[in-house]
Amino acid sequence: MFEVGTIPETMMYAGATPWHSTGTFVGDVGLEPIEAMRKAEIDWTVSKRGIVVPSVLGPIPVEDYRAIIRDSDQSILGITGKDYQPLQNLALAEFAGDLTGDGSMRIHTAGSLNGGKQVWMLGKVGSTEVVPNDKVDQFLFFHNGHGGKNAFRCLFTSVRVVCANTAQIALQSAKGAGVSIRHTKNMEVRVGEARRILGISTKAFEESAEFMKKLAEIPMPTSDWIDFCLEMFPSPIEDESGEVSKRAMTRADNNRSTITSLFHDGRGSDIPGVRGTAWGAYNALTEYAGYYRQTRGGQDKRFESLMMGSGSDFVRRGTTVLRSLV
Repeated sequence: MFEVGTIPETMMYAGATPWHSTGTFVGDVGLEPIEAMRKAEIDWTVSKRGIVVPSVLGPIPVEDYRAIIRDSDQSILGITGKDYQPLQNLALAEFAGDLTGDGSMRIHTAGSLNGGKQVWMLGKVGSTEVVPNDKVDQFLFFHNGHGGKNAFRCLFTSVRVVCANTAQIALQSAKGAGVSIRHTKNMEVRVGEARRILGISTKAFEESAEFMKKLAEIPMPTSDWIDFCLEMFPSPIEDESGEVSKRAMTRADNNRSTITSLFHDGRGSDIPGVRGTAWGAYNALTEYAGYYRQTRGGQDKRFESLMMGSGSDFVRRGTTVLRSLV
């Protein structure tokens, strides 16, 4: 689970941010990664330092652990093992820039969270039109943790322009959905390898676009929609006494009602080729996840949940159901 504070410590964003209005607005066009790092105020460094504890005999070194310190304010971001290798924010930005190789990567939002324990960038790399006037932008989501709990990760993400619905791209399987690299002494070598591995991003985006276009060609009759709702929000099971929780039943009914209203009248459903199709069902799924699904920590944690938490799992589960129709 991607655990972060509810409000970004610092942030920059271009256009309509998919998450939080706090931060520095830089215009409608994203920035190159290095400039985005500066505008997001994450152009700071960290150091790995030894730990000592006091005793009556004097300071005692803690041999197997190190503290990760932000150099700009000497704040402690985490306690790690001695083999932990920090990845600097500059390296993350350079990694983002190197992936495209031609300088075309544009960062639309970036910042730090939880007192600097986590930093992220969301960079646009392309777009596709599923049906006329219904465009989906393709993004790479970069996340790195300085607190010792998070690996460096890069995920493939899509954002539907008409409504800013955000989700990890609709791959056939979790394999290839992104890259995760642990903070070890071999990290730089592995990051270099990841640049080659991420060549699959083009193929992944193409697969996702093809899947979305196929969904737009498939009618979603009422019977199929009801089955989909029951799959996503099953009726609660009976307890040992044969009773069903009225509260749980009401919750399931309300959730089905909400997602059904989005299927018929959600954002962008009036675009020809959307309403009444499996593509409309996918959009109802992602809109529900992004704006209506209950998320631990409230509204401000929706973006994190969609990227790396339970919201992402929810959309992936619904996508698997829809894929059976293709």
